[in-house]
Amino acid sequence: MSTLQNLRDESGITGIPSLPLPAEEIREHLDMILAGNEFCSSRRSSELLRHIVERALAGDTESLKERLLGVEIFHRRSDYDTSTDAIVRVTASDVRRRLANFYSESSAQSMRITLPLGSYVPDFIPLAIREAPAGITQTKYPDGGPSKITTPVRAPGEPIILPVETRKSHPIHLTKPVALAFCLCMLFALGAGWWLRDITHGRGFSKDDRDYAFYDDLLGSIGEKSKETQIALTNPHVLLYLGLNKAGPALGENPKDVPVPPDMAAVLNQTSNDNQANFPFHHFFVDTSNYTGFGEATAAFGVSRLLQATGRSAHLTGARFLNWDSARQEQLVILGAPHESAFVQSTLSAANFTIDYNSIHNAHPLPGEQVDYFKSGHGGMLEDYGLIWMTKSPSGTRVLVLAGLSSAGTAGVGEFFSDPERMRPVYKQLRALAKKGTFPESWQVLLKIETREYIPVQVSPVALRITEGN
Repeated sequence: MSTLQNLRDESGITGIPSLPLPAEEIREHLDMILAGNEFCSSRRSSELLRHIVERALAGDTESLKERLLGVEIFHRRSDYDTSTDAIVRVTASDVRRRLANFYSESSAQSMRITLPLGSYVPDFIPLAIREAPAGITQTKYPDGGPSKITTPVRAPGEPIILPVETRKSHPIHLTKPVALAFCLCMLFALGAGWWLRDITHGRGFSKDDRDYAFYDDLLGSIGEKSKETQIALTNPHVLLYLGLNKAGPALGENPKDVPVPPDMAAVLNQTSNDNQANFPFHHFFVDTSNYTGFGEATAAFGVSRLLQATGRSAHLTGARFLNWDSARQEQLVILGAPHESAFVQSTLSAANFTIDYNSIHNAHPLPGEQVDYFKSGHGGMLEDYGLIWMTKSPSGTRVLVLAGLSSAGTAGVGEFFSDPERMRPVYKQLRALAKKGTFPESWQVLLKIETREYIPVQVSPVALRITEGN
């Protein structure tokens, strides 16, 4: 029986019309939240929020425990140490921060989804003016103040689904202790969230236009209204590992649908989520067009915010849709490794740093520099490298490449380039190296990206070059 049904039974409410918040309405509101800017840049937070909301609506709040969430959402072992691995707590804090930001920017909502501190059971709070449902007792204040609503008893661990009744002549009033507690919780959640953001992503965007003035030199005509700009995400070839209820095509029948041998399935199941592992049949599906790495999507979000902050704009597309007309007529921002697209690779001119599948080659190393920079793993960290590369197409349009050797590396490159505080010193170095006293049109910056669990945690410049024509 669902949580909504439990609350309906306990309060004596019968029939769907009396339900304060129908499950369909909550799901529609959740879809709107996840489609917004706050959550579209974070796969982890989006997955956690959707998971806990769906489980709460299904009445399965007993599964909303830290260890179980770590296993089901973040693919941890069932015996993992929650005291040293804080992935669930950290992501929950990020969910609270993103929810707070969403509602601060979108205050005119009919409801709110909140995640109380110390709990993984969400609360669903309606905010629209509506009649009190049957079975909810009301006590009028002697002075004609707002109605006092007695809500159904909440079982331990169940989400709050509160009906709200107001009179049009009065706003909703909370008692002082409740209001104070709510404010303190919100302030703590916001503070913890922004503290976490400072650690993992650096400072946020400033609202001062002067902070972004130097991007006029860095971006040139990219994003300006005079010529259309496309942000192109690479689409690497991937094998999707999926579980099936029944056997699929036999080996050799379909080149894009390959059955996984039982021995290999046993190995893959150690790192797959529980839903895949529990299916009786397992297959690899070849996908050459639909997949976009999380890092490329993160970089696209950062670049979009940067263009918005500088009064510029662009359209989003896939690298597989680019052609020579695009190169001749449009400014391009390429996100992800150039070698994933034959068109991109053939369009880019030769430069000092060239990126391959697993390394970045340095054609003319200076003292202290390496000839090749390879990605490598040590402990729980991945050391990656990436490029910020501004160049021109054969027709003279601008092409900006933001790419790492891995998808997480691309996320780090995108975050670094979009952060004015970190990019300003690089800009000053490029300007100082320019021979003509003006800012160069073609240049490269080699970056080192340290990632943990596919999240960039530190990005630092390694070398830079002004390329041909400057």
